[in-house]
Amino acid sequence: MPEPDPQTVLLLQHQDDGGPGNLVTWLDEHGIPWELVDVSAGSLPPVTPRRAIVVLGSEEAAYDPTVAWLPAEKAFLAQAMAIGTPVLGLCFGGQLIADVLGGRVTKASVTEIGWVDVAALPDSGRNGAAADPADAVVLGTWLAWHYDEFEPPPGSTVLAATSNCVHAFRHGPHLALQFHPEVSPAHIKLWLDKTLRQDRPAMDAEDARRILDESERRSTAARDAAFRLYASFFGGSVS
Repeated sequence: MPEPDPQTVLLLQHQDDGGPGNLVTWLDEHGIPWELVDVSAGSLPPVTPRRAIVVLGSEEAAYDPTVAWLPAEKAFLAQAMAIGTPVLGLCFGGQLIADVLGGRVTKASVTEIGWVDVAALPDSGRNGAAADPADAVVLGTWLAWHYDEFEPPPGSTVLAATSNCVHAFRHGPHLALQFHPEVSPAHIKLWLDKTLRQDRPAMDAEDARRILDESERRSTAARDAAFRLYASFFGGSVS
C-alpha cells in the first residue's frame, strides 16, 4: 500500500456527532487533501509524515483508563509529534496534546457550555503570551462545551483564557484549543438536543434555546474567525 500524500491532513474523529464541521470546508476551498479516521473504531493508520493532524472532540475524558481506544491514540500522537507532524487539538483534542506532552487534564473547576470570551492574559505583554501576531487568531468569542480542562505542559506558551481556564496554548508546532472553532448552528443543535434527552441534563430548554439563538446570530462571524485560525495554523493569509 502506498504511503499517504505528505500534504494530507489527518482528522481524528471519536463520535458520530463530533465531526470536523467547517474545517473540511476550509480545507476543500484551499485544495488541501484530508483523511478522516474514526478512532473509536479501533484502527489508526501508520505514522507517516503528514501536513498536520487534527484531533477532534469527544465526550470521553482524556484521563479515563476505561476508554479502550485511548492508549493507542495517545501513542500514535506521541509518535507523530516525534517525527515533526504539527497537531491541532480541538477541545478533547487539545486535552490530548496537553496529556501527551506532559501536561495535565482534570475535571474543570467550572463547566463551560455556550459562547465564551477568550482573551489574552492580563500579563501577556510580560510573559510572552500571544506575542506572535499570528497567535491573536485564537482571541475572540468561541463556542465552548467541556467538563474537563487542561494544564499546559512545560515549555508551552499560553495564548488565551477565559475567566475560568486556559483555552489555548502553543507548544512548538502544536496548537491546543479548549474551544470548538469547527462547529456550526446545526452541529450545536445536535449537541443541545442530545443533552436535553439525558436523564439529568446540564441545562434546561430555555438555556438551550438561548445558546442556539446566539449560535445562529454569530454563525457568520464565527466561521470567518475559524477560517482565519485555520489559515494561521496550516499556512496562508490570516487577513
